[in-house]
Amino acid sequence: MKAGQDTFRASGVITLTTDFGLHDPFVGIVKGVMARRCPSLSVIDLCHEVPPFSAEIAGLWIGLSYRWFSPGSVHVAVVDPGVGTDRRIVCLKAGQHLFLVPDNGLAGELTRHLDKWSARALEPETLSLDSPSPTFHGRDIFAPVAAMLAAGELTPEALGPPVNDLTPSALPRPCLGNDDIFGEILLADRFGNLFSNIAGPIPAAWNDARVTIDDHSMRLVRTYDEARSGEFVAIFNSFGLLEIALPRGSARATGQWPPGTHVRLSRTS
Repeated sequence: MKAGQDTFRASGVITLTTDFGLHDPFVGIVKGVMARRCPSLSVIDLCHEVPPFSAEIAGLWIGLSYRWFSPGSVHVAVVDPGVGTDRRIVCLKAGQHLFLVPDNGLAGELTRHLDKWSARALEPETLSLDSPSPTFHGRDIFAPVAAMLAAGELTPEALGPPVNDLTPSALPRPCLGNDDIFGEILLADRFGNLFSNIAGPIPAAWNDARVTIDDHSMRLVRTYDEARSGEFVAIFNSFGLLEIALPRGSARATGQWPPGTHVRLSRTS
């Protein structure tokens, strides 16, 4: 485990990531519990369209996004197919950020994106919470605990014992060869761009690299506008990940390259 020693100073900001969607009242209820605990909190919706039960994808999104929030933020993720079981809820601390998440691969993925971190297992029975529903810990545990942390009423050290055996992420890691980097498609965003697990930047000598997905080879470009009409291109996106794009179209809509499809970035000279 990597340990971060900074004392956390709460800012009153909470980010919320779930697979609840917005069709049902679940997100609103979680935010309502937070507001009831502390009306002055600022609760920011990061993402509620994580694919159902895809805990590691939630960890990826938070790990790619948290640095754009103010120090003292509490980042909450409720993608929790094991709700009501003996799976752990953990609180990670990395510098001046806290992450309240289930230990189901989500926390393990998140730590891939943190430099120094420590983790504690939450012991809800010590916090005077109402008896939780076995199917809605987001409302009955995550929301009130996050509110107390964000309001400075509770320290992460008071949550429970330290842990260093987090459940590892099942998301694949890229492999580096002499003149190739091998990765996989992880997900598609709303625009139909396909995110891979290959992270930039690449060496300057690789700026003429090409990308191959299945048997389809494509150019590596700097902006979407460099693509010709109907041309698939590869680009390092705002998160620093290599993506496959069909500018002014949708690479996902073609149905050719679902998550798990192999991607190769190759140096050409």
